[in-house]
Amino acid sequence: MIVLIFLSAPLAKAAEESKPLWEYGFGMGYAKYAQYPAADQYAELILPFPTFQYRGEILRADDREGGRAYLLKKEKWSLEFSGSGSLPLDSSNNRAREGMEDLPLVAEAGPQLVYSYSQDWEFKVAAFPSVIIEGAYIRQNGGSLYLQAAYRWEHEWVGPLAKPLWLSGIFTVNAKAASQEFNATYFEVSAADATSTRSAYEAVSGFLNTQVTYFQRVSVGRFTVYMAASYADYSQSVNRTSPLHRADSNFEYGVGLTYVLGESERRSVPPEDTEGLINKAIQKRKDRLMRFQ
Repeated sequence: MIVLIFLSAPLAKAAEESKPLWEYGFGMGYAKYAQYPAADQYAELILPFPTFQYRGEILRADDREGGRAYLLKKEKWSLEFSGSGSLPLDSSNNRAREGMEDLPLVAEAGPQLVYSYSQDWEFKVAAFPSVIIEGAYIRQNGGSLYLQAAYRWEHEWVGPLAKPLWLSGIFTVNAKAASQEFNATYFEVSAADATSTRSAYEAVSGFLNTQVTYFQRVSVGRFTVYMAASYADYSQSVNRTSPLHRADSNFEYGVGLTYVLGESERRSVPPEDTEGLINKAIQKRKDRLMRFQ
């Protein structure tokens, strides 16, 4: 990244050229991540994957804004639907959880209230119900509360070969608290799972972690390179006395490369022209009432 910056000439900050409404392609990625929150062991993942991005009026899912659906949108405020999740774990691959049930796939999704302070700064409050997914079986798993501040920047550069190079980055700081049921997924030890080195523990609800994340994107033509790093601090977790709390911090990172195979002729809806689902319903109701007057 440093080499790219020094080999290119900066231009004024600008919005990236109009994107297609949708595009698809493929990619290859590598990630190293903690096996579960506050674990002292890490897992690595290398895999190819398909890509699809959509930039509509209500639904947005791309590498600039992430995945979100606008429910209600004002000039500075918006109510959105978004989510996150964590991968399953075979407990036999983790020393602290050896002999315990495997960790399931956990998904979180729900409303988030977003305040856009400026084009660069954004603040969020999110309340995400959580579910556990095990094959065709889905069950409720409590929920979590996020507070987040995000700074986004975007620049166009022209490199040695006079090809436009798009650089963008997102820096986020967030704090997370979770319900007893959610925290129990990772920190509770039943009497049946207790051993001489792993005492029984009943998880409690409350603060989980603070996290700092940086996501970097570099695009030229149909190719895009992604780099991301995240540092999570668990030293103030309410469940730090659990025998499954093995590290006060986790450092995770990943890289990826994608290539666009095809795209729509129709251009995307600019972020400033997006609209909420509730806004459209209210407007339709107003229009219907106007016709009867």
